[in-house]
Amino acid sequence: MIGIIVAMNCELEAIRQLLENQVETPYFDQKYYSGQLSGKDVTMVEGGIGKVAAAITCTRLIEKFGCDTVINIGTAGGIKEYENVLDMVVADRMTYHDWVSETINNVTSSFDNSQYVFYSDKDLLEKAREIAEELDGHQVFIGNIVSGDAFISMPYQVRYIQSHFPEAVACDMESASVGHVCSSYNVPFVIMRSLSDIVIKKDNDLDFAAYVVRASQRAAAFTRAFLKKL
Repeated sequence: MIGIIVAMNCELEAIRQLLENQVETPYFDQKYYSGQLSGKDVTMVEGGIGKVAAAITCTRLIEKFGCDTVINIGTAGGIKEYENVLDMVVADRMTYHDWVSETINNVTSSFDNSQYVFYSDKDLLEKAREIAEELDGHQVFIGNIVSGDAFISMPYQVRYIQSHFPEAVACDMESASVGHVCSSYNVPFVIMRSLSDIVIKKDNDLDFAAYVVRASQRAAAFTRAFLKKL
């Protein structure tokens, strides 16, 4: 069983429209939808925004629904000048940008210094790379994502990420926690996000509101094509 986690309802609706033979299962405060997508058995759910919500949901997919592969899809904020709204980012590596340990161990936060760095499954990543090479239209980047419990739009937030995590091509609020849980359970996972905004550009919060639905649809379409490869 493949588990698919999204953060927001618009992201769920974009992928759930593609789900065949849907069965709804309420579990605690959530609704899980099982069925077939691109011929694969999947269970999908709106996990909620933020690291803790994503971690709880990921754990439930593994323990309650028996998912042996997890895909985290939805939207993210781009962090490079060369990126555009609706480009795709597939994360090969991820960490927390708001896990700051200087006062504990006097080590500056970075991909090299964080004890919480997680990696998408190599085989899943290669399948995503194949899709990226086949699709026309918006670009697809394979790169690093940083996650934290904040929507990134303020200049000081951007400067911090650029300074400490210059390798990052996107930021979101869930990916690293999904990677954290899956790594703890030895469950293969991959992160695939469509850019709803570019955080280094002015008024990116307005871009997010304007493009989040279209970005969600693009992520859903990419996921459908990706599952055909598995």
